[in-house]
Amino acid sequence: MLENFYQEAENCINRSVKVLIISHRKPDPDTLGSALALKIWLNGLGKRATVACVDVPDEGLSFLPHVNEYIQEFELADYDLVIIVDSGASYMTNFHLKYPNFFKTDIPIINIDHHASNDNFGLLNIVDSAAASTTVILYRFFKYLGVELDADMATCLLAGIYGDTGGFMHSNTDKEVYAISADLMKKSADVTAITKALFKSKSLETLKLWGKVLENVHVTDDRVVISAVKDADYEQVGASPEHLSGVVDYLNMVPNTKFAVLLNEDRKGNVKGSFRTREVDVDLSRIAAVFGGGGHSKASGFMLTGKIQENLRYSLLAPDESKKLLEF
Repeated sequence: MLENFYQEAENCINRSVKVLIISHRKPDPDTLGSALALKIWLNGLGKRATVACVDVPDEGLSFLPHVNEYIQEFELADYDLVIIVDSGASYMTNFHLKYPNFFKTDIPIINIDHHASNDNFGLLNIVDSAAASTTVILYRFFKYLGVELDADMATCLLAGIYGDTGGFMHSNTDKEVYAISADLMKKSADVTAITKALFKSKSLETLKLWGKVLENVHVTDDRVVISAVKDADYEQVGASPEHLSGVVDYLNMVPNTKFAVLLNEDRKGNVKGSFRTREVDVDLSRIAAVFGGGGHSKASGFMLTGKIQENLRYSLLAPDESKKLLEF
């Protein structure tokens, strides 16, 4: 149980005045919802809480309260406490690239996360890989402290749950998820805005790019669903890598397959891979680790330097070390 960690976190927060709350790069609803719920609560305590991310949040998530207050640069010395949310590893904030001494200062860091790949980079690490989302952990934290959630905080927390459970469709949707979600709805979480933004709103560029992904689908002899997107595909439909968010879940719908992987060039000289599975006996974090990545057992990813070659499109998983992992 994490109660002792919750108490330590409260003690750190009570001693602080200016708090910097950091979301991971390319922020999703869970990291944004976690950070913004904390910001609202801390501001209510009279703290000066600031939210930061190296990337500007997507316009599609503009329904989240205070999301327009994110900053991309800051003076670390201005803060006496840093809280990093939903970052599966220290490098995922990308702020260590902007500020080389980011993890070397005396400023305490609280690390709140639910990824198995987390490297416990904080002075205090509140990490539970069994939690469906980081907002679930925060809900427990607020419950432990007796915090009365308002509608804005409830919306932020529920957005994170919706995002990381795929609208209650992923295997991490358990009884606790439903119970927490019901309570957040009682507290007036804006379910309509959440579902519309996350699952019922796609730009024309997104739909065209998803068409390319589906057109390129291939199922290997090992029953792995693979698709790939190259730079030329983005240019052809006027889209960008950010428009790929969510499409890998559609690849995962092919019946009688082990898992799905989407490869994409990120226009920065890298190839990214996203894994999804519905199979109970498949641990994608082990497969992603072969390529230097990580994540959850049912949703993981990796990044490699290079380009996708035509003959590589359906054979990235061919190396002997990864093929062993495919033979469950």
